[in-house]
Amino acid sequence: MNRKWLFSYLGICLFGLIITNLAAYKDEITEIEEHNTYRWQRYMNEEEYNKLEKGMYYIDVVKIAGGAGVKIDEDIYEWNDEILLTKGYQAYFENGELIKTEIIKRKGNSNR
Repeated sequence: MNRKWLFSYLGICLFGLIITNLAAYKDEITEIEEHNTYRWQRYMNEEEYNKLEKGMYYIDVVKIAGGAGVKIDEDIYEWNDEILLTKGYQAYFENGELIKTEIIKRKGNSNR
């Protein structure tokens, strides 16, 4: 009977610890974005893009860019350029580590 209570207690503690860590991770991204003076600073620019290195974790890329990327696919995130609407930056992750980066060109959808 005591073992059952012990395992139940440990399971509840472990679950609470996991939830706390997930909330702290999200709060760290929010804190990074709120630290920016202007809203557009959460996007990436070419200087920040050039600082990215293979093996970085997502949170490291967020710190460099000043904001979270938009999740495009399971392990692909995209940041808009701070100035140009026709440019963006993609980061590919595998097992949580950056494996590839790419500058993407966008075309407008204007019918004028």
